Amino acid sequence: MLRFAPIFLSSLFISIHFGTTLYANSSILSNFFEPNTVSLIFLLGALGNILLFLFAPRLIRRFGKRSLLFTSLAVTLLGTLSIALANTATSIVLPFIVYATFLPMVFYCLDIFLEELSTDKRTGEIRGIYLTFLSLGIALGPLLLALLVRAENEFRFVYLAAVFLLLPPILFAHFSFKSKTSREHHPYHHSPRLPLRAWWQAKNIRHITLARLVLESFFAFMIIYIPIYLHVNIGLQWAELGIIFTVMLLPFVLFEWPAGELADRFWGEKELMIVGFLITGASVLIMPHIGKVFLAWMAILFVSRVGASLIESMTESYFFKHVEASDTGLISIFRLTRSVSYVFGAMAGTLTLNFFSFDKIFYVIAIVIFFGLKESLAIRDTL
Repeated sequence: MLRFAPIFLSSLFISIHFGTTLYANSSILSNFFEPNTVSLIFLLGALGNILLFLFAPRLIRRFGKRSLLFTSLAVTLLGTLSIALANTATSIVLPFIVYATFLPMVFYCLDIFLEELSTDKRTGEIRGIYLTFLSLGIALGPLLLALLVRAENEFRFVYLAAVFLLLPPILFAHFSFKSKTSREHHPYHHSPRLPLRAWWQAKNIRHITLARLVLESFFAFMIIYIPIYLHVNIGLQWAELGIIFTVMLLPFVLFEWPAGELADRFWGEKELMIVGFLITGASVLIMPHIGKVFLAWMAILFVSRVGASLIESMTESYFFKHVEASDTGLISIFRLTRSVSYVFGAMAGTLTLNFFSFDKIFYVIAIVIFFGLKESLAIRDTL
């Protein structure tokens, strides 16, 4: 396991960074813009990331994944710093779009390094450990967020702290990340274009990718709209939200590693994924009926993430059991689900807010989640 240490430690720092800004992004933008405009900015960031992912295999082929990781981290750091220093609407839009464009590329590069070192027989366990590090960091982020918000909707110190959290991963990327292969002497054997036809024809990979798209759409809805809904519509304060979001994210720390091992040894991924979709969908249907009750929101968001943690762990394990490190095109498509989900979430959320009250967003989310249940039923299990 020592060979995974740089990846696991980097993922911890990056995920704390991600978790610290995750639920602040929509709120800091709402200081300058209306919710519909906030949705549009998220949409532009997602489109920028999609464009970058379309060129990702070509960039790796030309420059190598280590250089792409280092560059993505550096640009993400600069974007975060610019957001921290922004004090007008015009000065925050471009840095946020740049930030949203490059941060997912960091996780994509870590995926490839991790897949290169992993073996199929232990994919579930290794991915479970990796996701636990990610989840631990993301869970710590909202707690740090609550401590750093100095005044009502004042997020400058949050983003400054997030800048410093990227420094250790940058050092790891420069000094510690190594590849089994040299780009110059043994280039990856893949097309510089995304293999969309091969992806579509590989039914199990297609179904698991679409299931992941549903999960990422759930995350996108929650990240964009839940902070605004709970703070503005319900009236919960950021000190309360920091605690709620930290508790909410604990299932990712507690369940993903054990779930990965269970999938490897006993059940396979399909059954646990189905259970995850059922739990998450049922939880979302309850949310619009909860008022300003701190413990009720903490409990229902926690339960929703129990289901989401099972879906995330199982989609990760299943997908990476069916690809190799050289399948950077397929990995790009799989990771594109996050950006595509933001496009879908922002567009669907904007349409919903234009015609219905804010709480109707939860019913839209529930409908989307049950599409994921359909995809999980269609895969062939690994056990």
